[in-house]
Amino acid sequence: MSRLARALIAGTSAATLISAPSFAGPISNDQTNDAPETAAESVQALDSTEAATGLAIAQANSATGVVLDWSQVTSGQVFTGDVRAESIIEADNVWGIATGHANAQGNALTVSAGADLDLDASQSAGTGTVSALSALRLGEYAGHAVMTAQGAANAIEVAGNDADMDLRIEQSSGTAVQTRAVIEADSAEIETSLVTASSAGNSVNAGGIETDTEVELAQSNTGAISATAEADIANADYGVTGASQAAGNTATVRNEWGYARIEGEQLNSGEVEAITRLGVGAFENGAAVGSANAVGNSVLLSNFGADAYAGVGQVNSGNVSGRVVMEGGWGHSAFATSSAIGNAQSAYICSECPVSLDANMSQTNSGNVYSGVSQTYGGYVGAVTGSATAVGNAATFSSTEPN
Repeated sequence: MSRLARALIAGTSAATLISAPSFAGPISNDQTNDAPETAAESVQALDSTEAATGLAIAQANSATGVVLDWSQVTSGQVFTGDVRAESIIEADNVWGIATGHANAQGNALTVSAGADLDLDASQSAGTGTVSALSALRLGEYAGHAVMTAQGAANAIEVAGNDADMDLRIEQSSGTAVQTRAVIEADSAEIETSLVTASSAGNSVNAGGIETDTEVELAQSNTGAISATAEADIANADYGVTGASQAAGNTATVRNEWGYARIEGEQLNSGEVEAITRLGVGAFENGAAVGSANAVGNSVLLSNFGADAYAGVGQVNSGNVSGRVVMEGGWGHSAFATSSAIGNAQSAYICSECPVSLDANMSQTNSGNVYSGVSQTYGGYVGAVTGSATAVGNAATFSSTEPN
């Protein structure tokens, strides 16, 4: 293998790429998945137990890379068809904790860089559906319950440590993405509960420590994106939290002690919807908290210790909506927050560092934007708060303390 230690696990669905500490030649990854369906199911049906765990992960194409010296990586991923992940737990009693997680992705690329990295990555998702369901169906009692569901048509994550990273990323999707996290316990008691659902058409996360991170970005989404978090509990003793997040295109760069730059474009024409529903008979000792966040295009740049540049053009023509619906009997307190934004772009730098932030942003929204909160309680509730925010275009700039 000369001076390059490299492993490629065969198949168009999963690959692992590794470069050893020496000069690394070009690394190429090419994956195409045209299967009608890629599915993962985890079903647990039982009477009583101390702990129950369900995990389901489905990916049409998956590639993971570890870079230990300077490397050039080219990756192309294409899929059509459906991707489905379902984690279901059915029980009368879970005396400890019930945990369920479902993750569905069309194209997934993860790279860890301990040295300089040049990355050219493209991901294409055709028509079809990416769906994730995480559900708990409870008869009598659970100590704690956590249900999460995540889904993305295209997802890229790159993390660096003491590296220079030059990332050129192109993502396009016409796939519908649907995620649901559900607790069905309308005759049961649960001490604490959490349900979260998140969906994205195209997603990029990049950054590192003592790393220069430069991203050239092109994202386009036409698929419908929805995330739903639901909980129906007779007695949520110490409270319940439900949260949903949905985005057509999202890109995040978090960096420390290295130059950070992100520029390019985001185009979304798909409908984006985040819904949180909580039905709770009683929540005597804790709060019922519901939140929903929906955005057509989203960019976040955060850099500490060095200069930064943000310049992404955003165009959203899809309808965007966030809704929180909460109802129940009596309880400690209730908080509902909903937000819907056509285009959102934020940039943060360290206020105590000798650094600067340059920005050249443009935002255009023509889609309807709706945010709503509805709460109905039949008994005494100590405090009730509701907040709904709808914004066509939102740009935020801030210098913050390092911590």
